[in-house]
Amino acid sequence: MEKGQTNGDFQGFVARHYDVWFKDTYNVMDYLFYKGYVIDNQGPALEVGCGTGRMLLPFVQDGLEVEGVDYSEDMLKVCRSKADQLGIVPTLYHQPMQNLDLPRQYHTIFIPGNTFNLLTKHEEALEALRRLHTHLVDGGQLILTLTVPREHILNEQPDIWKRIAEAQREDGATIRLSERVMLDYWEQLKTNYNKYEVFIEHTLVEVHEDTIQLRWFYQLEFELMLKAAGFNSIEVTYSQGNRSYMMISARK
Repeated sequence: MEKGQTNGDFQGFVARHYDVWFKDTYNVMDYLFYKGYVIDNQGPALEVGCGTGRMLLPFVQDGLEVEGVDYSEDMLKVCRSKADQLGIVPTLYHQPMQNLDLPRQYHTIFIPGNTFNLLTKHEEALEALRRLHTHLVDGGQLILTLTVPREHILNEQPDIWKRIAEAQREDGATIRLSERVMLDYWEQLKTNYNKYEVFIEHTLVEVHEDTIQLRWFYQLEFELMLKAAGFNSIEVTYSQGNRSYMMISARK
């Protein structure tokens, strides 16, 4: 992988079908969670990894000053197309977060999902935190989520295909997602081999495969990285007692 790139495809087939995995209730829960921070911090906000705009576009529709950045041009193309249909014009940037260089600072920067885990090199993750810190106003807040694959670590799941999701496309086709997982404990890397199968009337008509790597961070490790990047007032919480899912809050 070249320096400045983020691993994973998130182009082509994956970008076009990304939204089928997110139901309205999931989107609403995420949206309301981050909306509270955006409103409380009273200023412009940035969503890192805005992708197809599943959260960004509702923010813009509600009149909140939220901009988006993503490294996948195809995901941003989907976002722009959806925005055109809604009659709105979001501010979007095409950059990886470890190279972040935007023309303004923000009161809130938030990174949903596993987006930060996509930075598999420790030095690039630290550089991303430094750049996020630079793009915050004094007192600005960074909120992000991190995952640790504890289920795989504890259960030592074998390297086999496992069906993890199935969804309906707008044309009625069924998209089935399966994965194989491999863990590198020394490098703290989880490699997902993803297989997307498209069925029309129970007939397999298309198969797409891609590979995504996620680096997991432990709490103390990440707190030290945040401090090295200049952050303070660091808070870590776990989702409903599930220690596989960390929510990090830190201020400049």
